[in-house]
Amino acid sequence: MMGSALRSPDALAKELWDRVPREIRLTFSASVLLGLAVHLYMFANKLPNHDDISHLFSMDYGTASGRWLLPVLAALDGPFSTPWLLGLLSLLSLAGTVCFTVSLFRIRRPLACVVTAAVMVSFPTVTGTFAYMFTSAPYFFSLMLASAGAYLAVRCRRGTVLGAAAIVLSMGVYQSYFEVAAVLMVGALLLETLDGERTFGDLIRRGLRLLAVLAAAMAVYLLAVRLTTLRAPLVDYMGISSMGELSLREIPRLVLQSYWKYASVFLLDKDHFHFGFLPWAFVLSALCCAALGRLVLRERRLGPARTALALLLALAYPLAGDLIYVMVPGGNIHVLMIYGLCYILIAPIALTEYAERCLPGTSAQSVQTAARWVVLVTMTLTAYSYAVTANSAYLKMDLGLRQCTSYSTRLLDKIESCEGYRQGMPVVLLGSTTREAALSPTPELDRVQIGGVFDLSGLRITYTYGWFLRRYLGFTGEVHLGRSEQAKALARLPSVRDMPLYPEAGSIQVVDGTVVVKLNEPGP
Repeated sequence: MMGSALRSPDALAKELWDRVPREIRLTFSASVLLGLAVHLYMFANKLPNHDDISHLFSMDYGTASGRWLLPVLAALDGPFSTPWLLGLLSLLSLAGTVCFTVSLFRIRRPLACVVTAAVMVSFPTVTGTFAYMFTSAPYFFSLMLASAGAYLAVRCRRGTVLGAAAIVLSMGVYQSYFEVAAVLMVGALLLETLDGERTFGDLIRRGLRLLAVLAAAMAVYLLAVRLTTLRAPLVDYMGISSMGELSLREIPRLVLQSYWKYASVFLLDKDHFHFGFLPWAFVLSALCCAALGRLVLRERRLGPARTALALLLALAYPLAGDLIYVMVPGGNIHVLMIYGLCYILIAPIALTEYAERCLPGTSAQSVQTAARWVVLVTMTLTAYSYAVTANSAYLKMDLGLRQCTSYSTRLLDKIESCEGYRQGMPVVLLGSTTREAALSPTPELDRVQIGGVFDLSGLRITYTYGWFLRRYLGFTGEVHLGRSEQAKALARLPSVRDMPLYPEAGSIQVVDGTVVVKLNEPGP
């Protein structure tokens, strides 16, 4: 009796798979395949940056940065920074995030699902995160938790607690994805408002409930941070120690800063993420969305109150997607912290599909079709521009690694050939943290500016260059860099001050049992 009731794993898997809507299956598959197409260069090579060199064989930090769950998740991926495994795990979480997005935003058309996946898996934040490969899988799992929290809060009858819990766990890994949960909630509520099925009072109560989910999640997270940092304070990194501290007088400036970031990234293209013509395509897409939005409001006849609410939610949508500027006032906002910006590109896809269902057989059909063409073509080209940016960044890292390896091989050869050198002698690199023109052999790649993407210069001047010499070139001697106490003490010696700069003769000498390499004049 019990044996007949117990289903086989294959039968259970098939039943669960059959329950998944077709558009979700397509979205998940497209996300994984397109993610592989865009990021395979990174997955199939080991292209480190400064932090990845430091955490090549371990990942035990996070609590001091308010990321108390990060070490736990990182331990599940193994102790090493293995790009293929971490990359695949990251893509699975990214695919889950895209699925929650298309479900909440009611994107069902096959082409729209694929284009949404293409934009979300190629956005430059994803490329920047993969530069920190050792944290990529936990970070993208955090992203999926944030989107799952929004989904639970919006779609599940008892999702208030579950949604808040998922967002708390997400912030315990990486705080910046809080804005993803916020923008998904705002977008979902905007669509419900446009439906016209709920009264204005119901919509207000629903909005307050979603706001309560976000507020509760933030409060519980901040409490967890206090409990996990009783013995050691938060580090002052990227403004993280000031999270939750907000002056009311600063809010207008921070809100304007959040909106300005969209103009900076998408219209002015200050980060060089887009093809030159795309800012104009974004403007055209925005005009198409404005026209469609007007037609939808006219068709729905929501009344003054609900129309005003829809317009207010549309205005709040970009703010929610870039909430990090409000969350961390005065912080140094890294590219890893702005993933919510990509949702400004998903909104036109969702709106054109919503309008297609809302305006069937009307005189506006031609406007809707034209807008759909403009939006899908624009977003497809945008995703492709992100793919080009990603692979340009990976090329920069690849060449940087090769150049740094060649540079360091020559340096170590001269160190070991120095008169008086004996194996095991400590080495001090004076001026190692100074950026110099000789370390920029490929200025053609200077245009590729994504946080965490390092070239030869970045690898040489960073705090982990000593680890690079050990782990990538096999030099087992003790290495002290330019800001070390050993370097400061030696820099005061008259004999060291008179040394020429590397690679001139005499720039490498043995001084008091230490090999001194004068790469640059030491700083003050």
